[in-house]
Amino acid sequence: MLSPRCPGLVKSLLVLRLAAELDLATIIGDSEEGVSLAELAARTDIHEARLEQVFRCLITAGWFREPREGYFANNRMSNTIKNDQPGFHMATTMNKIHNRCSVYYPEMINHPDPEYRNKTDPLHTAFQMAFNTELPYLGPEGWCAKVPEEATRLALAMGGVGPSTDPGVAADFPWPEICKGKDALVDIGGGQGTLCCSLALKYPGVKHFIVQDLVDCREAAEANIRSKGLTARVTFEEQDFFTPQRRKGKFVYVFQRVLHDWNTEDGAKILRQIRDVLDEESSLLIIETLIQPAVVSSTGPSLKQSLSTLDPNVYSPIPPPPFIPVNFGEASRVQNTLSVGLSAICNAFSRTLPQLEDMVNRAGLKVKKVYATRGWASITEVELA
Repeated sequence: MLSPRCPGLVKSLLVLRLAAELDLATIIGDSEEGVSLAELAARTDIHEARLEQVFRCLITAGWFREPREGYFANNRMSNTIKNDQPGFHMATTMNKIHNRCSVYYPEMINHPDPEYRNKTDPLHTAFQMAFNTELPYLGPEGWCAKVPEEATRLALAMGGVGPSTDPGVAADFPWPEICKGKDALVDIGGGQGTLCCSLALKYPGVKHFIVQDLVDCREAAEANIRSKGLTARVTFEEQDFFTPQRRKGKFVYVFQRVLHDWNTEDGAKILRQIRDVLDEESSLLIIETLIQPAVVSSTGPSLKQSLSTLDPNVYSPIPPPPFIPVNFGEASRVQNTLSVGLSAICNAFSRTLPQLEDMVNRAGLKVKKVYATRGWASITEVELA
């Protein structure tokens, strides 16, 4: 479906969720020598042989390590799923949803009813099949809105994505420059505020950040902001991004990992709320993955040639060397896997640049510039058409 490794990927997600739910990383702690399989089995009440299978499967995917036979220790990746880390919620909450929806994804895509197959709304997805509901997953009338604890879990899970993208997003874009003279940076649909907190910590000269999301995200957001000691600079306010934007003036508006949750028509509706308040004193940024094609060429600069032209003070991606796909193949697996997951849950997808431009144009806006970052996110600056 995605690559020859896709079945293995699904299995590794299943066992990763299991490892997080069993709290294996927390139990192992910081032991460099590792904890014996016998002790781990006793503390989790799981059969040794089954637990061993879980560890060996995850180690092949880069999670955990085995310093000596039968002893297991954490590595940089598995440390992220300790129960006090944001990644714990991603490994449990989101993997549980993805695991259940993945079973029904083929039925969604190859549904016997041609009309169903061509639906692009969030009411005709694998999510409805997996959870036996008529509700969409997201939105003011969706599953998360009707089940408040699910909204909290989602906000916590999205906080687990932040560490994989926020460092590059914070470092590879001129935030002080775009925020100069602005009243605040407004992160619309900002969940628990991971982006605002990351930027506030890195750029103390930017004085005010606003996290906007639905009321059910307030508790998780305010707890996260307090934990970073940023309550004087980062605030939370309620905002449904399908309704008129309450903030108008000198603001930097940001959508991060929001528009990929919605089909093109709904995404344009969301953007129109910002178009209506956007002027020459404000800015709009979209932070999303931009999917690249998998085209392979026999021509192009060598890796050595590309590296020799880089500016050491400014991040810039290099073009693929000959016979390497434009999307760098396996290196883009996470982005493309995410896109399939979005399709299964929301009937949405991660976009190519032309697809993003189409949505932006439908909202009466246009793409001004695209900034690459270290990591899978790009920052697209948008202006009035």
